Amino acid sequence: MNLVCTVPSILCILLVHMASALPVSKCPSVCQCSSEYYVYCQSSDIGDDQLAGVIRAVPSTAVLLDLSFNRITRLDREAFRTLPQLEILNLASNHIKELVEGVFTGLGKLEELNLRGNKVSTLSNTSFYGLTSLKELHLCGNDITSLPPSVFQNLSSLEKLHLQRNAIIELLPWSFIGLGRLQRLNLSRNLLKSISRNTFSGLISLKRLSLSGNSISEISSVDAFKSLANLEELLLQDNEIDNVLFMFGNDFYSSLNMVSLSGNKITSIPSHVFPNILNLKRIDLSFNSIRHIGGQSFRNLYLETLHLHGNNLTEVSREMFDGARRISELDLSRNRIDDVSTGAFDSFRETLLSLDLHSNQLTSVHPGMFRGMRRLRLCNMAANVISGIEQDSFKDLEKLEELNLSGNKFTTLSADSISGPVGLRKLYLVCNPMRKLVGFVFDDVADKIFIETNSTMLQPTSDSVTVTWPYTEGSQLYWTLSVACITTGSSCWVPAYDATLRPYVTQVTIRDLAPNADYFVCVSPVFLSTEVNVSQCVHVRTQQPPPSNLHQTTAPYDGVRNSARPLRTSLFHTVFTLLLLAAPLRCLK
Repeated sequence: MNLVCTVPSILCILLVHMASALPVSKCPSVCQCSSEYYVYCQSSDIGDDQLAGVIRAVPSTAVLLDLSFNRITRLDREAFRTLPQLEILNLASNHIKELVEGVFTGLGKLEELNLRGNKVSTLSNTSFYGLTSLKELHLCGNDITSLPPSVFQNLSSLEKLHLQRNAIIELLPWSFIGLGRLQRLNLSRNLLKSISRNTFSGLISLKRLSLSGNSISEISSVDAFKSLANLEELLLQDNEIDNVLFMFGNDFYSSLNMVSLSGNKITSIPSHVFPNILNLKRIDLSFNSIRHIGGQSFRNLYLETLHLHGNNLTEVSREMFDGARRISELDLSRNRIDDVSTGAFDSFRETLLSLDLHSNQLTSVHPGMFRGMRRLRLCNMAANVISGIEQDSFKDLEKLEELNLSGNKFTTLSADSISGPVGLRKLYLVCNPMRKLVGFVFDDVADKIFIETNSTMLQPTSDSVTVTWPYTEGSQLYWTLSVACITTGSSCWVPAYDATLRPYVTQVTIRDLAPNADYFVCVSPVFLSTEVNVSQCVHVRTQQPPPSNLHQTTAPYDGVRNSARPLRTSLFHTVFTLLLLAAPLRCLK
């Protein structure tokens, strides 16, 4: 995950004072002072030789001093002793290499210190002496390689510590001793390889711990996170962890509600590996190499979200999720699943709202897959190899609103095969070899159903293209030239054209098109009921004309021509334009 250090929000709020700067009696000439309390000296080309003079010119009543984006390489002892009222000190994006002993002496009221983006490589237990009121410390984006024991012992009020994007190789025991009030600790994107016992001892108030983007392969003790009794979020994604046994024996059971282990090297989830973590709501195990999940692995958890996409699962057994009672969002996409056992989702069939099975190897849909899922609203089975749906497979899905079957092997689809979801509003069938849709009338449906399928283009020439589609109820044909402004979002003046076709016409040739040009073509059938909206859109490119045909006259008319009347500006025209942009791209991904 690409983490960056951001300017503290409180600074963004205070910057508004700059716009209405008031004249003050004392302000450094290279700075701006909105009052005697807020001094902004960022990007003022201040070097080491000028720094002392600038600080002397700052009013002693100042509560904010911004010295970011300058050329400062060193800070002298007691450099800020004349500013006892400072609450925010911003030294970000300079070239500071070290923090000498006593550098912050006299800043007993300082609450936020920003040193991000400097060149600090070492810290000592005297680096932050005197900062007894400090609540937030930014050290991200430096060159720190280690944290000596008790290095933060003088920061008893600290609540947020940012150490991401350094070069920390190892965390020694007791590195964070004295930080009893710390709530957020960010150690992401360092060079850590292991976590040992007592690393986080003393962090009794910690709520969020981020260790993502390191090279952690070993969490050597089952009590590596011992004493983190108030931890709510544990972020371990993008490491090299190969097992989850560390979840045993730690003390965060009563508080932990989110664990992220995405992007590691985990191959299996043992049974009962998350024992009694009653408040755990979200587990992200995506993009590992998981091939096996033991029976009742998630038993007695009150999980709401479980992400398992991007793994190597080949089946979903009934035992896999047995005992997981409250899952509302389950993502199993991008695996190799070819079978879902009957009743596999029974444990949470009354709570599941979203099920994602796209990009697997399912070949069919059977009634047992979705039994009892009366609250399911979204089901995604795109990019499988499904060619058929057994009768009554969706009969229990009373609340289903969106069903995605794109990118499968359907050649024919009957409305009876998806009967049951009375609230269905979107059915996606793009990128199927579809030849026929049967029974999609829906006279009893009050709202429109959007069914998106794909047309087939045949025989593009330099000035024409032939399009076919799978339904015979009579159709409306639309086409427009694809131009650059469609993708940039600027205004377009290229019109869309339409033509009404007779019933049972399933193929037509559009003529008089520009050579070597991109077009979007959509076909919308006219059903017996007006409550159905089916749209098919494709992208096509006409051919480059051969030299001998450059002056040939137009062939006799046997299709529709580009001179058809432009569509009047309307809501449908707007919707059609959106379809032109969105629908064909799904097949191109």
